[in-house]
Amino acid sequence: MKPRSKRRRFGSPRQWLIHAKSDLSLARLAKSEKTVLPEQTCFHAQQACEKSLKAVLLARGLEFPLVHDIELLLEVAKKGGLRLPRDVCKAGALSPYAVEARYPGYEDDVAPTDVDEAIRLAARVVSWASTEASRLRK
Repeated sequence: MKPRSKRRRFGSPRQWLIHAKSDLSLARLAKSEKTVLPEQTCFHAQQACEKSLKAVLLARGLEFPLVHDIELLLEVAKKGGLRLPRDVCKAGALSPYAVEARYPGYEDDVAPTDVDEAIRLAARVVSWASTEASRLRK
């Protein structure tokens, strides 16, 4: 394994969106796999949202922290003048899937309807971000 670079490189908005779409695909695949925990399926939906938002922030030239907190990223977007659709604003509800829900001991049950909603929100955010990032690059 190569040692980590000390420089902080963000990549392009396009690269972030490729990763976001990959996470969305993983969430969709995981949903139908009985051996995958629903929490981990929702993690990939959360990651799709997080990476999509970061792609838009990067395309807009807005600085953002490397965090898993979607609500914080939404605040950065709003303060930066971005108009966010209602569904995109709802994506903050997925933040708990980024860390605490991925480990044993998470006390909230994740129902099939939670998985469906997480994937639906992720698909909406990825779609919006793809359009928004390409619009901002023009």
